[in-house]
Amino acid sequence: METYAKNFIRVSVISLVLGFGLGLLMTSQASMMAFRPIHVHLLLLGFMSMMVFGVGYHIIPRFQGHAIIPWAWATLHFYIATLGLSAMLLGWYFRGKGNPHDWLLYLGGGMEFLGVLIFLFVMFRGLVPVKKGA
Repeated sequence: METYAKNFIRVSVISLVLGFGLGLLMTSQASMMAFRPIHVHLLLLGFMSMMVFGVGYHIIPRFQGHAIIPWAWATLHFYIATLGLSAMLLGWYFRGKGNPHDWLLYLGGGMEFLGVLIFLFVMFRGLVPVKKGA
């Protein structure tokens, strides 16, 4: 498995553990409910999206029978997505503490969207069949 796919899966599993841990804290301490957006983003963006990216980058080339992913694009996507998620989590943390830094939310969301566009480009490029004998 390529390093970039493994990295997406690593971040995914770490996000799952952190998201569930925060969920447990939220059930035991009502004051932690202010951090529900962090819980949600850890599980949806951190766990689900990162897992989809990692598995997609690993499996799609094998379905098409060729290597489709330029490592530089996938690696760039990994760093953009991870930094975007981190910025969003920090933004939600500050908002939960009553000190909003909405620019972190906008920056993180924009980075996540850019990462999704890279994924779209790479996946669509990878769905083009290989021409035999060309």
